[in-house]
Amino acid sequence: MAFDKGTFTVTKLAMAKELGLRMAHAGTGVDRAVGIPFAIERHGPVPELHGGELVFTSGRHLGEDWAAWTALLTEAKAAGAAGLIIGLGSGAAFEALPAELLRLAGEIDLPLLTADSAEIGRIAHAVTGLHAESQRDAYRRPLELQMEITAIVARGGSFGDLLAGWQQRTTEPVAVFDRLGRVMARSAAFPASLLAPLGKRLASHEAPRLGEHLNLSVTTLEAEPDVVSAHTGQMVEIFPFAGNDTVRGFCVRIPTGQETAELAAPALRSLLALEFERLWFLDESARRKRAERFARLLTLTEPGSARTFLRSIGMDSGTLRGVSIEARNETHAEVLVDDLAVVLAAPFIRHRHRIVECLATVDPRQALADYGLDVPTGIGTRGAPEYSARSIRQAALALEASRRAGTPIEYVDGASHEFLINAAPSDYLESFSAAVLAPIEISRGGEALLRTLHTWLLERRSIEATAERMGVHRHTIRNRMQRIVQITGHDLDGIDAQTELWLAFKARGFRDGTDTSPSGP
Repeated sequence: MAFDKGTFTVTKLAMAKELGLRMAHAGTGVDRAVGIPFAIERHGPVPELHGGELVFTSGRHLGEDWAAWTALLTEAKAAGAAGLIIGLGSGAAFEALPAELLRLAGEIDLPLLTADSAEIGRIAHAVTGLHAESQRDAYRRPLELQMEITAIVARGGSFGDLLAGWQQRTTEPVAVFDRLGRVMARSAAFPASLLAPLGKRLASHEAPRLGEHLNLSVTTLEAEPDVVSAHTGQMVEIFPFAGNDTVRGFCVRIPTGQETAELAAPALRSLLALEFERLWFLDESARRKRAERFARLLTLTEPGSARTFLRSIGMDSGTLRGVSIEARNETHAEVLVDDLAVVLAAPFIRHRHRIVECLATVDPRQALADYGLDVPTGIGTRGAPEYSARSIRQAALALEASRRAGTPIEYVDGASHEFLINAAPSDYLESFSAAVLAPIEISRGGEALLRTLHTWLLERRSIEATAERMGVHRHTIRNRMQRIVQITGHDLDGIDAQTELWLAFKARGFRDGTDTSPSGP
C-alpha cells in the first residue's frame, strides 16, 4: 500500500476527534500502520486480507455467540488486520460494548475500537479518503523529485550537479562510476574512503549485470571504519545503468529507506545513462582521430615511414598487436572503443558496425581476460609498426575461428592448421581423426605405430631423427613405417597424405613436444 505509514496508526486514528472513534483496547499492535476499512457482516471465515486493514462490523450476524466472536477476532488477527471497529447503538448487535468482547480482545491481543453504528459508513468513507490522499502524495512526491533532477540535467548540469541535487532532496549519499570502476562524480556526503574499494570491485567480475543489483555492507568495504562512522552498519546499493542493453556505468547509493527516493531511483539511473550518452558524443572528435590514425598506420609498410609517423604523434616505435572483436551490437561496439582504448593502451582503434579493431601496445590476452570480455575475439601476432596491417589481417582470420570455437583465438605464424581445427565442429573432428587413424590404431601394435608416425612427421620424415627421439633402432622405425604404408595404402612421400595424417593427429590432440601422446584423456 502506498501511503505514509507514519500517519495511519490505530492510535492516531482514535485521536482524530472528527472520526468519532473510541479506543476500547489498545493491545501491542496499537501503533502499527493501518490500511483501508474492510466490512464483515455475514457468517463465514474472514476473507483473505492484504495486511493492515481495519475490520468494521455491526455484529448483528453474531449476536451473543461468543464462540463466533472468538473465531472472528482470531481469524482477523491471523489474516493481518490492524484492528477491529464495532458499531454500537441502534441497528447494531449491542448498545454498549459487552465485557466479554473486551476480554476477548485482550486475550487475542487485537486493537478494539467502537463507534456509533450510524456513523460507521461516514467513518469508513473518511478513512478511505485519507488513504486516497496519501496515495496521491506518495506518487506526487517521487514525480516532483524526478522533475527536479531532470531540470538539473536539462539546464546543462554535470554529474556532480545531478548527484548534489539528489542528495539535497533525499539526504542520500550517491556516487557514479564508469564501466571500468573509475569515479565520475560523488555527492558531498558520499564517503571518499569508499571510492577505492568500490572501484576495485566494479572493475572486477563482481560487478552486477543488467537487471541485477548488489548490496554491500559499508563495514566490509571501508578500510578505515572510523572515517565513516556515521555510515557504519549501513548498506551500499549498486545498480548498473544502461544504454541500448549495454552497461554504461554504475550508480552507488547509501539508501535512507525513504519511499520517495526508492520510487525515483530508476529515474536517476535513466538520467545518468543519458548523460553518459551525451558525453560519448562530445568525445566523438577524439574517437574519429584515433580511427583516422589507425587507417593511416595500416597504409605504412616501410619501416622508416611507419616509425616516423609514430614519432610524429608522440609514440615510441615499439611493437603492436592486432585485435579484432565482434561486439554484441553497435552500442556495445561504441562502448568497447572507449573502454579498450584504456584497457589495451590502444591509440589506434576503430569500429565498423559490430567489429572493433585495434592495435594494442600491451599483451591483450590478460588485459581482455581481466576486463571480462565474453564475445568472439581474434588476436594477431606481435610485430613492428610496419607490420600492423598484417597483424590486423591475422586477427580477422582468428576472429572467424573464434566465432566457431566460442573462445578467444590467437593467430600463430606457421600454424594455420590450428584455425582449421578450431573452426570445425568437435563431432566432425572426432569422426575425421577416427577415419584416418583407426586402421593403424586397431592393428597389432597400433599405439606404437601411431607414436612412430607422429614422431616421424615431427622430425620432418627423418628415420634417423625419429629413432633417436624415440630411443629405438632405425631399422625398427623403418619396419614400422613400412607396416603403416601397408595398412593405410598411402604413399607417405605425398604432401596430401602427410597433411591429412597431420591434421588427424592434431584433431586427436597429439602434441608437438617431447611427449607425443594425445593431450586429451
